[in-house]
Amino acid sequence: MKRFTLTVVAALFLTVASFADEYEKACAEILNKVKSGETAVDYAALRQNCGRTSWYVQRKQTQIDKIRKEMFEAANAGKHEEVKKLAQSILDLNYLNMTAHKMLSWSLEALGDSVGAKRHLDIEIGLLRSIGQSGSGKNCKESKVVIDVEEEYFVMWIMGWKLKRQQTVSDGDITCDLMQVVDSEGNERSEYFNVNIVFENYRRSYK
Repeated sequence: MKRFTLTVVAALFLTVASFADEYEKACAEILNKVKSGETAVDYAALRQNCGRTSWYVQRKQTQIDKIRKEMFEAANAGKHEEVKKLAQSILDLNYLNMTAHKMLSWSLEALGDSVGAKRHLDIEIGLLRSIGQSGSGKNCKESKVVIDVEEEYFVMWIMGWKLKRQQTVSDGDITCDLMQVVDSEGNERSEYFNVNIVFENYRRSYK
């Protein structure tokens, strides 16, 4: 009986490891294309595979937050070279960070590199569009899929929404962040974000 139990546990472990390997492989395949300059890729597959990899779970978010603060301070001071450097530092830690791609595009345009600016703008738009196309956001069943909380706040920033309150809700096996916001015209609305991957990664990070 003990041997049978150990066999079952080992089989389950190998199954989980196999899924992890598949995520790593699929992520690397698409990510390498993007990093080499190919921007016409499946950004939903990129985010949802990379978002489940060990490097994404273990990314240094505290360090990213610190660099992001410095980046916006440099942007407000018109220090384009510094913005470029700091945005690239964030991408070295997390190449899926839309804020960094946006600010890098902005700084490169100001520095006269229109080709580089367009490349990073295309990546930002591709990542953002993949969130928008993942669901209507009208309810939890049709929620927009995010792979970290920062993606939610990037969407709200781009849309010009101001957050009034946030709460976590669920519908069956879907866990959502319900964001109650005020849009740019002063209208209140509710937006649902699917945070299953976020919570899955929280659990993995504490194992």
